[in-house]
Amino acid sequence: MVHWLERLSEESFRTQLGQRVEALTDEAFNVLRWTVLVGFARYVAQQASSIWFEVIYWVLAGLLFGYLASRFLLRPEVPIFAHRDARWKRITQTLVNYALCMAAFMAVIWALDRLVEAIAQYRFGATPN
Repeated sequence: MVHWLERLSEESFRTQLGQRVEALTDEAFNVLRWTVLVGFARYVAQQASSIWFEVIYWVLAGLLFGYLASRFLLRPEVPIFAHRDARWKRITQTLVNYALCMAAFMAVIWALDRLVEAIAQYRFGATPN
């Protein structure tokens, strides 16, 4: 504990810690903002009977997938190997990160679907079609 207090008294450590916390909250807020937007589009698509709302929902869901893919695939990947000196390691690294991206996207879409169902149940007393 004393070591942490010492570290927190150093301005450079506080700056680095603040930058890391800010980056984490910024990413979380961006995902949350996209999720709310896609969730609202899903809700409108379920309540309205227009193909255009479905198209808007799927376009926004695709953009959300693109954002999550940029986090897991285009920016520094989640490391699996210490050294990616072999071709098979690079391919495995990319496939694992793609799987993580797909899992994150599916979890977000699943959570959105549950949230939209709960909102519709609360608002209208019936599960949307």
